[in-house]
Amino acid sequence: MECLVFVYKWKSRDLRRIIVSILKSWVADNVKKINYVQSYLLKEWKNIEKNEEKILLIYSQDKNKLLDFLTKNFPQIEKININ
Repeated sequence: MECLVFVYKWKSRDLRRIIVSILKSWVADNVKKINYVQSYLLKEWKNIEKNEEKILLIYSQDKNKLLDFLTKNFPQIEKININ
């Protein structure tokens, strides 16, 4: 089983619906949600933009199937690559 990390910036009510949809479609075995992660972004070397996000840890047997499902149905979820 492989763990993929995603970030979500929209409303939490929609996120609950997305998590249920992921699990009911059988593309993931387990989803963990981490609330209120702050993201800081430097813009134009002067301004710092702060956003609140949620982190999703999604465990899946088939990584490609999960990624295809998410890109087709939920483009608002962005994959994070952790080295």
